[in-house]
Amino acid sequence: MATTLDGFLGKARTQILTITSPSGVVLSEETIHTIRSPGRSPRHLEFAIGRTRTAPVSPLERQRPSVGLVAVSDVVVVAAYQLRPKDRATALDSAVQFEAAIRTKMLAASAVQSDATSAAHVVYIETTEDGGVDGWVWFTLRFAVTQTLSIS
Repeated sequence: MATTLDGFLGKARTQILTITSPSGVVLSEETIHTIRSPGRSPRHLEFAIGRTRTAPVSPLERQRPSVGLVAVSDVVVVAAYQLRPKDRATALDSAVQFEAAIRTKMLAASAVQSDATSAAHVVYIETTEDGGVDGWVWFTLRFAVTQTLSIS
């Protein structure tokens, strides 16, 4: 049985929302494209998840409705962390732990699929970290997610 990327993204969102340390992780109403819009006030521990690209693993391979299409998607998680003003160095350590927890939950999302034939295979690519509004750190985590997509 083939899966959909939407199904995987839903499971990944649920996994990230189960992060307990730090507590208070919240799914943004914004998308990965708009969460960092100028003039927008971020929320502490806010994240957005989405895809930036999907392509067949082997474009020349025959695509059959009964089998589906093996594709790889670039999936991105963007997250905000507010640094405490009195001890930013220690707060940055906590922010890095938050980023690591997101990475762990994303990698675990591949294990929550219902069966081996519909599993998403997640590979961590990279994390970039940068500031925006003073006192905030933004993390952008990139993953490659390989799945069999339904074409029927």
